[in-house]
Amino acid sequence: MENNSEMFREVKFLPRVGKLYDYSRWGKRVMVLGESHYCDPADATPDMTQVIFEWMFNPSAKTERWMNTFTKFASALSGQREDRFSSEAVWDEVLFYNFIQEPISGPRQAPTEEQRIAAQGAFLEVIEHYRPDLVLAWSHSRVYDYLPNVGHQGADCCGVETWIYPLSDGHEVRVLPVQHPASAFSPSKWHPTISAALED
Repeated sequence: MENNSEMFREVKFLPRVGKLYDYSRWGKRVMVLGESHYCDPADATPDMTQVIFEWMFNPSAKTERWMNTFTKFASALSGQREDRFSSEAVWDEVLFYNFIQEPISGPRQAPTEEQRIAAQGAFLEVIEHYRPDLVLAWSHSRVYDYLPNVGHQGADCCGVETWIYPLSDGHEVRVLPVQHPASAFSPSKWHPTISAALED
């Protein structure tokens, strides 16, 4: 699918769309929903998400602590222990998008309620365009709870609540909140829940 800012009215940070997003190993389109970009506003660009992934997979770039967030989540998706470079194959099968559409100054600073509410329209644009089957939202309290209050409650998955967004063509997008992988996240603990959602 195409990916440029002219397609959207409210999206400021374009998603990173894996080259196998439409043909993933799970037979579903999977969107991973992060929270924020942390940077100086002057450095923010629409392609920032793509640039971050290119940086992570570049063997010439030094390994940084924030990369562990992505490798741990890739491990939860694949069910195998991924490293920074092996995880590229996993990320190539999903779409990654950050919910907040304004840069945040640092990882310890939470987005404001106004920023979270302002991001809802962009999120709806993204799921309408890319039509994921499943959205894995990083954090119940900081992402899932601030998603648009349209649609309806879905069936629980392994004891975790879900939400359903019907799109304009009738396609349904299921959202599953998961623990943020930057916290005390266990890939082996979350893999069965994620796999169950992917198999539904």
